[in-house]
Amino acid sequence: MALLLTPSLQKLAKLLYRTYLETHPNQVRLPQGVAISPITYRAGLIFSQQPILLPGEFFVPVELMESKIY
Repeated sequence: MALLLTPSLQKLAKLLYRTYLETHPNQVRLPQGVAISPITYRAGLIFSQQPILLPGEFFVPVELMESKIY
């Protein structure tokens, strides 16, 4: 399944993820990804393997945020 997020949503997800990594460099538990709403731009880090999303939210896995193409 392909994620079709706008560039601004992609940027927001990456920013949230990178900010967390920069402010918590010694954390053992890393996020699995970011849950993000394309309507409200509300975003949150997800630490569980099985994310529970609100209606309309998308899950952006870490692998996509760390890839060069995303």
